Amino acid sequence: MTTRIKLLLVASLACATIGSYSIISAHEPSGEGGSMPMTGGISVEAAEPNFIMPSPVHVFTTVKEAAEYMNITPQMPKLLPVGFNIQSVVTLEKDILQVVYVYEPGAEPYYNKAGGALIIYRSSKLTGDISGDRKIHKVIETERVDGTKVTFKGGKKMVYLASWMKDGQNHSLEFQHPVTRDMAKAMIRNIVEEIPHTK
Repeated sequence: MTTRIKLLLVASLACATIGSYSIISAHEPSGEGGSMPMTGGISVEAAEPNFIMPSPVHVFTTVKEAAEYMNITPQMPKLLPVGFNIQSVVTLEKDILQVVYVYEPGAEPYYNKAGGALIIYRSSKLTGDISGDRKIHKVIETERVDGTKVTFKGGKKMVYLASWMKDGQNHSLEFQHPVTRDMAKAMIRNIVEEIPHTK
C-alpha cells in the first residue's frame, strides 16, 4: 500500500513540474536567441530581430488621394441614405479601396433612425469576393440592376450585402443596419466613375 502511495506522489510531482515548465516557457522568453513567446507553450523564431512588417492598410484624407495611390479611376456612390457621410478612406494592400460612411444624427433624426450605423463600400480591380463579409445569410439572390448582375445577401426584402462587377471594377456595399433591396438598387444605379473637373 505504501509503495502505491509513493508512486502516486512521484507521478503527481512529475506532472506538476512538467506543467509549471510549460507555463513558464509560454509566457517568459528564454533570453537566448530571437524566439518570441506565444500562448500554449509554442514559440517561433523571429526572421530578423528588428524587422517590422509594413502595414497593408494606408489611410487617406480623400478618395482622390487613395485612387492616385492605387492608380485607378474610382467609381463612387453618388446617392446615400439621408445623414450618411464619409468617415474614413483607406486602401488595403494597394488593391482595394474602402470608404466607410457613418450616419451622423442631425437635422433629420426621425427620418433615419440608424444612429451610428455604417455603410462600407469597396472597389477593386481584383476578382472574387472583396467584401470581407464572413456572415452566413439566409437569402443569397442574384438579380440584374440596369443590366449588371448583382448578388444580394440578407433576407427576402432587406439587404446586408450587395456585390457586383461593372466596367472592369469589382464592388461591394455592406450595410451594418440592413436596407431595403430597392434602396440598395438605387445606390448601385448611382455608383459612377469619378471624373476630375478641368477648365
